[in-house]
Amino acid sequence: WGMSLAAIKDSLSAGPEIINEKMTFVLIVYSSLFSYWAWVVIPRNMLLCACHITNVLAQSNQMRRLLAHKQETGDTEAATRIATTASIIGVAGGSTFFFGHLVKNAIVAMNLGALSTLCGADAGPFTVHFWAPMSKWMISGASFVDLNIPTEKISINQYTALTLTGFFFTRYALLVTPINYVLCSVNIALFLSSAWHLGRKINADYIEKK
Repeated sequence: WGMSLAAIKDSLSAGPEIINEKMTFVLIVYSSLFSYWAWVVIPRNMLLCACHITNVLAQSNQMRRLLAHKQETGDTEAATRIATTASIIGVAGGSTFFFGHLVKNAIVAMNLGALSTLCGADAGPFTVHFWAPMSKWMISGASFVDLNIPTEKISINQYTALTLTGFFFTRYALLVTPINYVLCSVNIALFLSSAWHLGRKINADYIEKK
């Protein structure tokens, strides 16, 4: 819930210039996948599902605010890029959801040995058990790529939520069925990368200013 509440709080108290375009897109994809993952995992986690649906809505609102800001300030190139990226993500996600299982069944039916076994696995590449943690690697990746992002572009609310998410989900990934070691490892990376940015933000705003 931390990420959802952070986005809602930022939408009410912070200007759109603080919104990180790359991270917001990643969080929309991430929570879309995890809302479905929370529904199909054993035990089913309705609370987790609800918080990720809320996060999709909250992050989408942040992206709407950023798009409006770019249009109002005359940055038409950025506005077009945002709209195009959103369309590509929507089409790719929809196509994968509706046609992925058909490709999976075809590969399994071909009896291609290890490839068919991998594709038909419970947590294989045609399941949300694989792609949900992979989407979290995108969050860590976005943080690692922007290790030196200006601190004024860092939302302390967002990175506090991401740091705590990485911390708690490291353990949670080992308690569900099937046990998801990929999810565990990505949360370790998420914790470390988010804590780095959170530390930079706290240092810049509360320590160096003294």
